[in-house]
Amino acid sequence: MSGPLSIFFLDAGRKFFGVPAVKSLLDCAAKAGLDMMQLYFSDNQGFRLALEDMRLTTEFGTYDLTPALGDGYAQEDKAPDGSGRFWRQDDMEEILAYARRLGVELIPALNMPGHMGAILEAFPHLRYPGSRSSIDLRNPEAVAFAKALAYKYASYFAGLGCRFFNLGADEFANDLGSMGFDVIYKDGTMQYFVPFLNDLAAMVCGLGMTPMAFNDGIYYNNDTTTYGSIDNRIWVQYWIAGWNGYSPASAKTLEEQGFPLVNACHLWYCGAGCRDWEERRRVAESIDCRMFDKETFISDPAAGMLCCWCDHADFYGPDEGKALAEALPPVIAAFGQAMKNVKKR
Repeated sequence: MSGPLSIFFLDAGRKFFGVPAVKSLLDCAAKAGLDMMQLYFSDNQGFRLALEDMRLTTEFGTYDLTPALGDGYAQEDKAPDGSGRFWRQDDMEEILAYARRLGVELIPALNMPGHMGAILEAFPHLRYPGSRSSIDLRNPEAVAFAKALAYKYASYFAGLGCRFFNLGADEFANDLGSMGFDVIYKDGTMQYFVPFLNDLAAMVCGLGMTPMAFNDGIYYNNDTTTYGSIDNRIWVQYWIAGWNGYSPASAKTLEEQGFPLVNACHLWYCGAGCRDWEERRRVAESIDCRMFDKETFISDPAAGMLCCWCDHADFYGPDEGKALAEALPPVIAAFGQAMKNVKKR
């Protein structure tokens, strides 16, 4: 059956999910007929995947990522789960092998240049001034570090046959007291973000994969000229059109610029801290992935994506994702049926 792909997104950066919980959610995704599951393994509240070699080397030196693994830090409205846990390379390879047996494609997700807080706890000199979460895009050492980090993980997953790699690229330096993209759009720092994102996208494509990113900073304020062109091989995961003066480009602008669009609408979110799972199931049941933020109709989106975010990862404590793996199946099933309904139209 043709039509948009269906993706379940799991925030396993803020909250640690043990291999059994991930497998259980993969079972749910397969049963619901979903095409893909996206595993997000790093954020401010946690860095959760250890490769066998955790060193990065750039022209500025060698860095050991090991101290950054496990829980990150708490923010006013976000907290890690307190487990201190992370996957090792053999855990990830077990997850990938299981996903393949089920016919569910796995998409790894490593967010940058923002949402790097857990990693930057070990490398504070690379932070953007005033931000705990984001690298300084004007600092050549910080940029080289982030690119080497992205290459390390992207090349690992490319070697395992993954076809997509999500670079994140959202909510840059949102801890400045204002939304970071609005700040850097107005002060000119956006001139460093655009080539940074383009370089990462080219790197992912060079590894034989397709890059993904969230929509926030891509032609911010519907401005497609001031800071140059952005690589439209990126599949844009469109989660919000803006709020309180924050002005990402519209879905229509991005469609006109040739980006494949993934509808990841924030109105569909579920995850740690949810208190009404039946309401979340009803929301998932009513999803039409062609409607972006209830305002824009895109007739042929690349995909629809249901996101399980774990901002409140401490809600269940260090349970290795067991409670969420038990709560999510009806929501995933409803989303799968909603996506099938779109494909039938």
